[in-house]
Parts: sequence; structure tokens; C-alpha cells
Amino acid sequence: MFSPNNNHEDIAPDTPEMRSILIRSTPSMMAAPSSLQLPKIPTVTTPVFYNPSETKCNWELETIPKIPELYHVGRSRVSVSNCEGREIASRISECLRQQSLSITFEENTAVCETSSHTKFIVKIFEGDEHFIVEVQRRTGCSFTCQKLSRAILGAATGSKAAPESRTFTVPASILKKEQEREQEVNAEEKDIKNALRLIEQKNHDVQMLGMSALINITAKNNVSVEESSLNFLSKYILSKPHDENHHQSKLRLDALTVFANLLTQKSIQDQFVIDNNLLQTLVTDLVHDNLNVAFQAARCMTAICRFYPTLKSNIASFGTTTTIDQAYGEGIACHKLLENEVQQLKLLSSIE
Repeated sequence: MFSPNNNHEDIAPDTPEMRSILIRSTPSMMAAPSSLQLPKIPTVTTPVFYNPSETKCNWELETIPKIPELYHVGRSRVSVSNCEGREIASRISECLRQQSLSITFEENTAVCETSSHTKFIVKIFEGDEHFIVEVQRRTGCSFTCQKLSRAILGAATGSKAAPESRTFTVPASILKKEQEREQEVNAEEKDIKNALRLIEQKNHDVQMLGMSALINITAKNNVSVEESSLNFLSKYILSKPHDENHHQSKLRLDALTVFANLLTQKSIQDQFVIDNNLLQTLVTDLVHDNLNVAFQAARCMTAICRFYPTLKSNIASFGTTTTIDQAYGEGIACHKLLENEVQQLKLLSSIE
């Protein structure tokens, strides 16, 4: 239906001094001296400016297929008329960026995943006189998927209204009990121990439950966790799960989230970061294919620069300027939270 916009031109730098050089081929009977070294041509670095409309996250569809004859369209759908398919795809991709999801595009399908492992797809089909946008949940929380589905379908129709956030008033009696519970340090320690015990189990679902509980506990406030109990963090963060091992990938993302929470709340010693050689891994994860992983790595590095300034030199030794710029570009294109976090990282660190 339409083709991607490729209005780019390569402009070669003006190098008049090179025009007067005549390079002749070396005679076949004569060997070039081994000590001969050609002068190196200086590399000209052109500054890169990221434009969300020109990045890979902008959903560019060459063609939008018709609805297959036996295809069953789900209930979460909307019909859009009086609008081109390119405009609909652009609206949806910007909505996905604002929601800070990890996204991959496959022709007329966008595969999306939240940081809490809710996975769904967005499809665009062409009807007789309109386009159909459909959202289907694959795995994870149905409530989260429903909330995102409303935002995406609204964006497809051109609605700019933000999804409503439901708030509930906590009864005074329950609030009083919660305040009393927070004052009990032993109860908090017990929750942490229970979560760690779940993580040590062999069942993947039980491990995920323990990780989820630990994420919630560490996100609230400064907690006291024995350093010896945090070895599982380095185990998962330093691991390199295969693409087909979805459970290990999810556990690794959750471990990064817990680590980011602990660093942000100053609940961990800087010695743990150094001893477990995690800095290099965090730098690498800034440009991870899963942008939720990149976001948590950026959170870790921002907290390190803010609360553990002695480690800035360690980060600088990895030569992270290009990596940070690339992560910032990915955030501008696809992941709003990543964009904001890397922007803070650039301000807090001396790596710019």
C-alpha cells in the first residue's frame, strides 16, 4: 500500500587534499617493503540526531493485508475509516512508545511485552472501506492487557485521551492496620525470607512468584537484606539465557528490577557491585534487544552514579559514550521511560 520513507542522501565530506593523490598499482615482480606504512586517514565523526519519525520503532508497513477468509477477529478491536494505514500505524507506534513496552514488528503485527511479562499482539487488517485494528493477549495479566488495549485502540482512532487510572479510597481501619504492620520490622524481614525461599525452589512459577514479591517489597522503601542472600541476583544478571528459555529471561529481568530497586533505595553496598563484576553487564544491557531490560539497566546505572560516585570512573573505563547515546536513541524511538532514565544518566555521570 505504501513504502517506507527513504529520503536520505549520503553526503561525502569535502577532502580536496585527496584529489591530487595518484595511486598506482605495485608491479607484480616487486614486493612492497614490509616497513612501508600508509598514512591513516582521520575518521570524521558525524553527530547523530535521533528523530522518532525516522527510527525503527516507527511502524512502517509496505502492505496491509486483507482479513483472511476464515480469520476470527477478537473482541478487542476497532474499525478506522477516512484515514490512511500509514497514519494508523504511526498513531499506534507512538502510543506503544508512551507505554514503554518492548516491541518487535512483524509485517502487520506488533508483538509487545510489558516489564511485568504481560505479552500481547496488535494487528492491522484492511477491510472493504476501513482498517481493522485488533489487540490479542498472549500471556500475563488480563487486567493490564485490557488497560493497554483501550489506550492502543483509542490511539488508532485518533483519540488523545489518556487511559483513566482507577483510584480507590482505603478504609481508615485497614489503613491503620497497614501503618501498624509497617512498624513491625520482623514482619518485613519475614516477607523477604519467604520471597527468597520461593526463589530457591525448582518450580519456575514459584520462582516467579517469589521474584514478584521481592520486587514489591524492595520498591517501597529501604530494606535490610543480608549481602549473602543477594548472590542469586548476580547469578541471574550475569547469566545469558537462550532465546527459547523464556523462564530464565523473565527471571533475569526481575532480578535486574530488584537490583535497581535496592540501588535506588540505597539498600545495598557498593562492594557488592564491584565484587560481582556487574558494571560491565549493566553497560551491555543498555542496548539489549528487550527494552525493558535496557530500562532496568539504566535505572541501576543512574542510581550508581547518584549514590555511589566512586564507581563513576569504573563505568567510564568501559567507554560507554556510544552505548549511552544508542540507548537514548532507542528510548526516544520506542520507550519513554528508557528515554527519561538515560537522560538522567547523562546528567549524573561524566560520560557524555
